[in-house]
Amino acid sequence: MAAEGAVILTGGSTGIGAATAKALAKAGREIINLDIKEAPQEASAHFHCDLADPSSIDSVLGKLEGTFASLLNVAGVPGTVDKDTVVGVNTLGLRHLTEGIWDQIADRGTVVNVASVAGNQWKKRLPLHTQLLDTPDYASGLEWWREHGRETGTDPYTFSKEAVVVYTMRLAGRGLSRGIQVNDVGPGPVDTPIFPDFKSQVGADQMDWMNEQVGRTGQPEDIAEVLSWLAIGDHNWLNGQHIIVDGGLTAGMRTKWIDLSSSPR
Repeated sequence: MAAEGAVILTGGSTGIGAATAKALAKAGREIINLDIKEAPQEASAHFHCDLADPSSIDSVLGKLEGTFASLLNVAGVPGTVDKDTVVGVNTLGLRHLTEGIWDQIADRGTVVNVASVAGNQWKKRLPLHTQLLDTPDYASGLEWWREHGRETGTDPYTFSKEAVVVYTMRLAGRGLSRGIQVNDVGPGPVDTPIFPDFKSQVGADQMDWMNEQVGRTGQPEDIAEVLSWLAIGDHNWLNGQHIIVDGGLTAGMRTKWIDLSSSPR
């Protein structure tokens, strides 16, 4: 059975996070929202939290008391923003918050991270992700990124989301002794307020082609139903998994029922 109690949610004010807040509220859970934007109506408590600023995270951590059934790390930024901010928010800020709240996650609780289908190729850069995640804190992680970012051979957004997948797998082992399950979700293209940023990043023609292959663009609710189940649903042996939620896009590309030669890129 899932742990009882309140849920901490980052990024619950818009997009996938807002849809997740609605799903959790419908299930009767108390929601503590952390975001740089205004509070969603479903939140019982709301704290302004900038994941690009470790001092902002620390300030919020000092106000969170008690234990929590789940931490859902949904907040993130697209690859169109500053490179340091991409890695800072998507990887280092997520890690900083998670490490800070870890001891307050209830036994048999959950941690759920939002990665991306952009994180699917994490194995290609595992040694580099290991180096980044071996840094002890936000500042040293950012320093590592500034020194080694050019060595990754990919864009900052992809690297940041791959790192989330690897961090999920590492954290899953730490949670075993307390029955804490840690998993991540890798959404495909989803129609959120930052969807135009992703469309700009990959190219409008490529994004349209990707969505055509599976019939439509994903909706926030498509991702929220999986996130909420991972957070508070009944599952006893699901741990350390990167769960792709993209309508079949990745499966089609890998097994060739999607004709890659028709891709604009």
